[in-house]
Parts: sequence; C-alpha cells; structure tokens
Amino acid sequence: MLRKYPPNFAETARCAEETIRDCTGRSAFKILSSIKKLSERVEVKKDSVELAAPGITQRVPRLQPLKDQEVQEVTRVEKQKAERISRLMASKYLERMAHDKYFLTALCKDERLSSANKKGSEKMQELANKALTDIQKRQAVLRERRPLYAARAIEADARKRLSKARKERIRNAQLQHIADAKRLIQSAEVAFEQRDTAKCLELAEFAMEQIMRKPADLMPGKEKFILEIQNIVGNAFLDQKRVKHEMCEADREKRAFILLGISISREPSRDSILRTRPFAPPRDSKRRFRTLERALSQSMRAVERCYVLHELSRLYADAKQTYKAKYYALKCQSESRSANQRVWLLNALFLLARCHLLQNNRPEARATLLEAAGLARAFGHSDVAEFFDTCVNVSLEGDVASTEALIEKREKAMVSLMQDNEMRLAAEHLFRRMSTIFDNARCSC
Repeated sequence: MLRKYPPNFAETARCAEETIRDCTGRSAFKILSSIKKLSERVEVKKDSVELAAPGITQRVPRLQPLKDQEVQEVTRVEKQKAERISRLMASKYLERMAHDKYFLTALCKDERLSSANKKGSEKMQELANKALTDIQKRQAVLRERRPLYAARAIEADARKRLSKARKERIRNAQLQHIADAKRLIQSAEVAFEQRDTAKCLELAEFAMEQIMRKPADLMPGKEKFILEIQNIVGNAFLDQKRVKHEMCEADREKRAFILLGISISREPSRDSILRTRPFAPPRDSKRRFRTLERALSQSMRAVERCYVLHELSRLYADAKQTYKAKYYALKCQSESRSANQRVWLLNALFLLARCHLLQNNRPEARATLLEAAGLARAFGHSDVAEFFDTCVNVSLEGDVASTEALIEKREKAMVSLMQDNEMRLAAEHLFRRMSTIFDNARCSC
C-alpha cells in the first residue's frame, strides 16, 4: 500500500528546492565550513579535557535544588542583544511589516492596555496577541524558505550593484570635470597666443577658481591642471616684454611707460600696446587678496608660490600700496631664484623695478632693470633683453605721481570754494574715501 503525500507537499518541495538553489554556492559553503570548523574545535577541546583529568570524580551533593526553582538571570546587555537580533530578523524577513511587529510587541507589554473596562481590555489583549502570533508565524515561514545567510548573500549582491553604479557615476563625473578643465585651459592658451594678456589672465583666473572648487577625487590630475595654468600666466607676463625687431623705438617706449606705470603726455590709442597691460584690481579686490594670502600659506610647490607672490605684488602695486608690493616682489624674486624658475625670476625683477619707480627710487629701478636684462640674455631671451634695455632708458624720464597730484590739487581747489564749514568737512571726508578706491572704480571730478 502506497503512502499518501502530505498536504501542500508540492508547495513545500518547491520552496525547499528554491532555498537549496539560493543557498548553494559561496555563501552557504562559507557558513557551513565555519560551523564544521567550530564543531571540530569543540570536540577536540572536550576530548582534551577528558584526557587531562581522567581520575577526577565529581561529587554529587545530597540536597539538589529542584529544577522548577532554578532562576536564570539575564543581564541588561543580553536583553539588548536579544532585542537587537529580533529587530534585525524582523527587518530582514518582514520588511515593512516589521514596524507592525514592533508596535504589537510594545502593545502587548504595555500596562495601560489593562483598563477599567475588563471585557474591552481582554478583547484588545486577545487581538494584539493574535496579530503578533500571526506575524511571528509569517516570519518563521519566510525564514524556513530563505535562511539568513541566503538573505545576506542577496543583500551583498545588491550592495555590489550599488557600488558598481556609484563607481560608474564617479567615473562619468571625473571625465566631465577633466573635459571642462581642458576646455578652460585651451581658451586661456588661445588668448595667450593672440597676445591678449588681460583676457588671458581673466580666463586663467576663472579656470583656476573652477578647478580649485572640484575635490581631488572627482578630478584626477588636478595639480597638473593648476600647474599648467600657472605656467600659462607666467609666460603671458613674460610675453609682455617681448618686442619684435620691426617695432619702432617710439612704440617700445610707449609700452615701457605703460608697463612701468609712468604717466605719459598723451594717452596712446586702443591698440595691442595698451592691451598688453592687465586691468587694475577688480572691485572685490579684498576678497582676491584674502584668497591669495590663504593660498600662499597653504602652497608647497615652488611654481605655485611664485605665482601667488607675483599676483600679490602686482595687485598691491595696482592698488598703490607700494610697500606691500615691494615686499612680495622681493619674496617672489628670492623664491624663483632658489627654485631656478627663470620665467618667474624675470617677471619678479620687472615688478620690483616698477615698485621702485612707484616709490620714486629711480637708481634702484635702473639697477634692477640692468640685472634683469643681463639675466634675460643669459637665459636666451634676446627680445626680452632688448625691451629691458629700453626700460632702463625710460626709467629716468616721466613722472610717476603726476596724475595723483593733479587730482589732489583739483580737490583742494574745490574745497576752498565752499562757504559752509560742514559742507567743507563732508567734502574732505568724501575725497579721502575716494582716494582709497582704485582708479577704474571711482569717478573723480
């Protein structure tokens, strides 16, 4: 007589087959192998203990406590551990229904469930216990279908997919940032090839800000891009001093007057000579000064320090703060000389000569320009050396502070014409405030 299949045999066999299929492989082998090793260690330890003490007999006390009276003490840590494991298992198998289990567990233990209405409280207690029992049975069935190590294997695969997607997003972001950096550098190189120094410096500063904002993990080769921009800026400043052989002496002198900051009798035309000198510091120059000083304190490479020192000296010279400009120009000279940065050394010497002229120290400016001309010839820049020779002849001519003196004379004349004392004081205060603003940002009378 054949034995009949139990009820739901096909469903149970299908669940068992699915569980075996999901659990076989690396994850199940790992768990089972660890259990086997642990059982072998336990057996070996038990045998060693028995062999070590074969003659010891254990005395059985006459009065043994009853098993019903044994009290097992559970520490607070063990309770927390059991509760944490219970919540973990519920979240693994019940997913959103785990919150229902948490609520029902807390409700069954709540003392406020027992109220004056005895029948109502008993009914609520019965419903809560029944619902909690159903959820626990559901969790047990789901656990039999899919053990914990199978669930952890599925979670590991999901984490692997998420990690792969994240790495792909980071890779795409890196490629995009690298393409943007190359495009910005290329635009600065185009302006440099066109000998438009003002536009080249503007584009280089914008590119520097955009690259510095990107974190290093999202832009591989960030230091290389920054170094390339700094080299472009240094060559752009040196390119100002390059003169063609067919350029006449008058054009060379005009360019020397403009770059050294010496006022001339007639403003030159808007041609390439005027474009060779960058604009004055922007209106947010204080923020620019703070950014450069912070970069100077954090910089470690010689090229970066030369770039920051040259920018600080140039901006302070445009702001008519000659002492700070001279200080940073001297530091740039010593830094570039010690690091053998020839381009920055020539730029620093020319900037130092300009600071000497702003202080009306013409002999020192002449000596600095002669030194720069000798170094330019030694470095193989003959066209730059010729321009420095022109600057040596020009440095003894012109008046550096004539424009400022003319403005001050005009302001004093306007104040002397005022009758009211309060208006005169207000005008003097206004002119003093205007004198601290850069030339391109103020409107003088």
